[in-house]
Amino acid sequence: MQISFQTKLTLLLLSMMTMMSNVAVVTTLPLLSDAFWDVENIEFLSRMMITLPSLAIAILAPFLGHLVFKFGKKRSAIVALFFFSLTGSAGLYLETIYQILASRFCFGISIAVLMIVSTSLIGDYFKDQARHKFMGMQSAFMSLGGIFFIVGGGLLSDINWRYPFGIYLVGLIIIIFVTKYLFEAKIEHNENDHEEMKRSLFLIYCLAFLLMVIFYILPTQIPFLIINVFHANGALTGSIIATAFVFNALGALSFAKLKQKFSFATIYLIGMTIIGIGFIAIGFVDNVFYFFITSPIMGFGGGVLMTNITAWMLSRAHHTKRVKSSSYLTSSLFMGQFFSPVITFPIVQILGIENFFEVI
Repeated sequence: MQISFQTKLTLLLLSMMTMMSNVAVVTTLPLLSDAFWDVENIEFLSRMMITLPSLAIAILAPFLGHLVFKFGKKRSAIVALFFFSLTGSAGLYLETIYQILASRFCFGISIAVLMIVSTSLIGDYFKDQARHKFMGMQSAFMSLGGIFFIVGGGLLSDINWRYPFGIYLVGLIIIIFVTKYLFEAKIEHNENDHEEMKRSLFLIYCLAFLLMVIFYILPTQIPFLIINVFHANGALTGSIIATAFVFNALGALSFAKLKQKFSFATIYLIGMTIIGIGFIAIGFVDNVFYFFITSPIMGFGGGVLMTNITAWMLSRAHHTKRVKSSSYLTSSLFMGQFFSPVITFPIVQILGIENFFEVI
């Protein structure tokens, strides 16, 4: 199947929206303690700001997968992008922390649809090595886009904690691209038409959950360490986390070459080892600028892992069940995102945030 440059670009932009689901407001989180100083447990509630969308996705993704299959991928993407902008930007004008948290839950529904559509379309448009290469490019594009959004969010949060929410309005622009360039692929029925799924995808879903529990420590705990312990501002915090996205892109781009030499399982172990080294290094940081060394380590490992887990799922899923398989992978990933601070926050309180990273 010949895919045009415009269609590839649109698919990359659509994928980038899923990365924006949290990183645009990550530097706002520590500032909410001042904005809502009279709210009990605001430090924990602020962490929920980026994990409540994950809860919505985790719960609803399998159900939404059925709707996407019936409604069509292109139309689903257009509707989801509209609600992405509407609910994502709600922090600009909502008054209470609970209203904002409710909007974030609704926001997660649009992210779930976008992830299901983009993942299943990659499976439809590309095969084998071409798919691995595009997925590496997709992850790299998401990471580089994440740099813009997290640095922009950091600069805007220094002006006012509400302003980063305005970044989500970019979804309205992406609707134009989706309307013009995306199309529903006609699946060739000779593509292993009678082949069952090679083996159960359950293990991959479990590994995806574990991956996100570990990797999502980066956006949920690192900003508090950098801002509260090392007293950095939003712009510096955003720049540090942005370096992780640069190397996340490099890790994603390296996936296709790694796949030529190693199995999906081996690549998963390689990625987790790199992230483990990054966590240990963070535990020894005594100067804020050393985070510019640790963040690239974390980012590279994450880039390898995220590309690997999605490619692994697509390699096992039968072509007639890509939407269903993509929805369950999406649910597993975001269930891990939601439970990451729930699992790790009590450990942070017991050990202190610096010792916590060494233990993890």
